[in-house]
Amino acid sequence: MKKLATVFTAIVMLLASTAFAADGDNVSAKVKAAFTTDFSGAKQVNWEKTSDFYFASFTLNNVNVDAAYNEEGELIGTSRRIEVAQLPLNVSLGLDKKFNGYTLAKYAIELTYDGETSYYVTAANEKQIVKLKCCSTGEIETESKIKK
Repeated sequence: MKKLATVFTAIVMLLASTAFAADGDNVSAKVKAAFTTDFSGAKQVNWEKTSDFYFASFTLNNVNVDAAYNEEGELIGTSRRIEVAQLPLNVSLGLDKKFNGYTLAKYAIELTYDGETSYYVTAANEKQIVKLKCCSTGEIETESKIKK
């Protein structure tokens, strides 16, 4: 669980653009080789590094993607922004059932880590804004609530 929290924090840092930049020349050969194998069609690749992780932000098939690698060149996780309409049916049905009357944000974050994919969605009504973590099975957890 601690590893998941570390990776999630690192990915959030990447998405928030608070990591230190590292040009492609400062990325280890192992990481570059693994990235090239994993994402051979990637374009516009930009690298960032935090203590133990390398992050690549790139375009793949006209979609912006972020990938995290450890020092050994192992892919730790990926994330991308998707439209809420692209959420899996189980997630959409769960949101409709549990958050009926809420307005969903136009976009969600799809995060894949350790073979599992989660979706982070924001929902709002007249009283609060809720940040949700949705599993592909349709299970929904409330990450945070903010009163309006």
